Amino acid sequence: MTVALDAAIAAAVARAREAWPNLVGDEPAFRARLAAVTGDAIDELDVAGVWFALACASGEAEALAVLERDLFPALRAPLAKVGLDAVGIDEVLQIMRADLLSPRPDAPPRLVNYSGRGSLGGWLRTVAVRTGLRLRRATPRHDEISENAPGTIADDPELTYLKKTFGEAFHVAFDEALAGLPAQDRLLLKQRFRFRMGVEELGALHGVHAATISRRVASARDTLAEATRTAMMKKLGVNRADVSSILRLIHSELDITLSSKPQ
Repeated sequence: MTVALDAAIAAAVARAREAWPNLVGDEPAFRARLAAVTGDAIDELDVAGVWFALACASGEAEALAVLERDLFPALRAPLAKVGLDAVGIDEVLQIMRADLLSPRPDAPPRLVNYSGRGSLGGWLRTVAVRTGLRLRRATPRHDEISENAPGTIADDPELTYLKKTFGEAFHVAFDEALAGLPAQDRLLLKQRFRFRMGVEELGALHGVHAATISRRVASARDTLAEATRTAMMKKLGVNRADVSSILRLIHSELDITLSSKPQ
């Protein structure tokens, strides 16, 4: 590192500490981040934003509180402009929390990637809009159980009958079972089925091997299916439906419903 660069980084440390006096910060990581973007003049970078982003990525409570109180709420308006409703906006923000703040295999949280080129708020808006557009593309436009969707119950007379007879009970039981899952399992199923994220992408997002995340998804799905079956049997009574028929309906429609129903 040259003397001039070292001096510029030292001055940036001083400016960042002045901007965020209540943050402890991670000076070694900050210095390394600025040294990695020396193609730009350091005095042109949002060094206070880099300092803050690194504090968030390291889990500093004060920085995370500011992120939740000030920066994330400011993303709601641009997300609304891409056509998302309140539920969709909440989903995008939850995805961003996991994506930006969770460590990855052999890599730090993605928020560390913020280089200071442009404001942190602008960088977050770009991430939010891209995530929102991806969410819109991934959200199916069909109903939870569509008789006209290819490859669904419309191709099977027995399943058509089961849907018409027990479809309402299935949806009530599904909602009840889904609400009973741990929040982490609900998020994982949403990411896998509604957002169509692959196991490699999910593994990277959650900081585990793809095989591990695949087992977690399978376990959460099996738990949901079993809880849905239990709730349906309780509501219908064993004399009103054959267990094997209920299981067939559940296994036929569970993934479709997960893919299209807000969770």
